[in-house]
Amino acid sequence: MTYSQKLPFMITKFTFENVFSFKEKQTLSMVMTSKKERLWNDENNYSTIDGKNRILRSAVFYGANASGKSNFHKAVYLFKELISKGNQNLDNIKFNLPTFQLDDSYKVKPMIFEVECIWKGKELRYGFSINTLGLEEEWFYQKKERWSEIFYRKKQEFKIPANNKVLKELTQKKMVHSKSFLVTAGAQFNNKICADFLDWINNLNTMGIEDTFFKEYTVKRIKAGDAFSRKVIELIKSADFGIEDVSIKTYPGQNIKFSSGVKTGVEVNNANIDDLVSKRLVIDINGEPILRDFSFVLFESAGTQKFTHILGPILDTLENGKILVIDELDSKLHPELTDRLIELFHNKEINKKNAQLIFTTHNTNLLSNNKFRRDQIYFVDKTKFGISNFYSLAEFKLNGKATRNDENIENNYLKGKYGAIPFLDDFDNLLMN
Repeated sequence: MTYSQKLPFMITKFTFENVFSFKEKQTLSMVMTSKKERLWNDENNYSTIDGKNRILRSAVFYGANASGKSNFHKAVYLFKELISKGNQNLDNIKFNLPTFQLDDSYKVKPMIFEVECIWKGKELRYGFSINTLGLEEEWFYQKKERWSEIFYRKKQEFKIPANNKVLKELTQKKMVHSKSFLVTAGAQFNNKICADFLDWINNLNTMGIEDTFFKEYTVKRIKAGDAFSRKVIELIKSADFGIEDVSIKTYPGQNIKFSSGVKTGVEVNNANIDDLVSKRLVIDINGEPILRDFSFVLFESAGTQKFTHILGPILDTLENGKILVIDELDSKLHPELTDRLIELFHNKEINKKNAQLIFTTHNTNLLSNNKFRRDQIYFVDKTKFGISNFYSLAEFKLNGKATRNDENIENNYLKGKYGAIPFLDDFDNLLMN
């Protein structure tokens, strides 16, 4: 199968089991279903490969508070972290794994992950099961005409085709620890297919609600003063915050003296701190308009700060064809701003490299304006036993009937038709008793 050069990096499926509040197997599929949205043109919502295979550009998760939406985001983050840091010195360390904790039998069962993805024209499938003592299983396949095995591992027994000489040598010389990932070790020793997959992992980015990394990244990119920086600043100026320009102010680090007993330690000079500054029009004492600097953190609203902070990662994702998973994209943002950010991914003239956005939200307005296909909309629900499950609107059925393409999705969701909403007791009566 030949892939377009404009499609370097996409996720097609992500599956996991026994992770956080998800006890049973869960699968996010970014492969477009055969369902047709006849009432609106949805061609910007997916990327077409070879004229027939269609991969979705975005997916959105809805659910009540504590349903497990954030745990989906954390599951993606954990998957990446385990692989990225899987070859450290782990001889005397047990993995502290957040398996499903409300069923004692699942506490000791392995955690399972699998991803199917596209990277540089290759279709890959990689997965593993892991417990506190190490890897139970690890598998890696590449699809050509069919799925062919790159390696399979069961604990410290390895099955590797003869043409994978690097991986064979690593395992025969017992250079792969029981807690280490063979795919990571292979990449470190220049096995190309393993290195390609680690590249894919490094281009999969997650953003939590209180994540500070995206602010630091945006500040760094604005400070560079290049074309990317100018795009970020123009978007901030166009968002109707009243900001005329944005710059970076560098504050000197503090000198700190460390002492121990009667001896004084060395003086440490902390690194300089870069922070955002907004420029606004003010009326001076003579009644003339002038530009004045204001500290972002002290003067700008929480919504303005969040919108500004996330622009760096979002533009980087779009320009490089990456994947961005965001928890509660809409928090602190006006619905119109949230809508515009999503539209960037659904615009083929902007999203030329087929970047993907996967996010959780409470903004039901997005369900009412023909923004998403039914297979892009996921609902997260939790049982009375604390078990989270998610399902797409495309697969949802009520009394054996699937959702129609002309349904009022927002209205039906708020009425509870699809589940995944809070069922609240009568607050008034509770307070009156």
